Amino acid sequence: MSLVDPTGRLLIEIRDDAGMAALVSGRVRGGEPAVGDALGPGHYQRFVVLVRLARTRLPRAPIQEVRYAARCYGTTYQDAAALAGAVSDAVHARGHRITPAGLSIFGSFDDGGGGGLLDPDTSQPYEVVFITLGALTETLP
Repeated sequence: MSLVDPTGRLLIEIRDDAGMAALVSGRVRGGEPAVGDALGPGHYQRFVVLVRLARTRLPRAPIQEVRYAARCYGTTYQDAAALAGAVSDAVHARGHRITPAGLSIFGSFDDGGGGGLLDPDTSQPYEVVFITLGALTETLP
């Protein structure tokens, strides 16, 4: 059996969170922005890009810890901070859950973040939220 990647499920949970849906209208992406997300000055819009940073497997158990960075792009620094707060609310201290496909997630936590940054290509403000997620390395039958 191959190693299960929980990234897609985490992305869905962030995107479908009621607080997030009101802010980003589904613009939560994996890896990089979609075409039309990153616009120039005066046309900024909110969106989130979720990037997997690292994965660690326990040596003697089918368990993994996965770390992510959620880059939260806003229209201003304050807007980016508010969006980062909404991402934190969507993931922090969420308990055990099992998806219909058999992916077992033990929990997810906001591990902190940084201050406001500027995207080097568009100069759009963003903040990063670091997320840690624990899950099984294989799906349940």
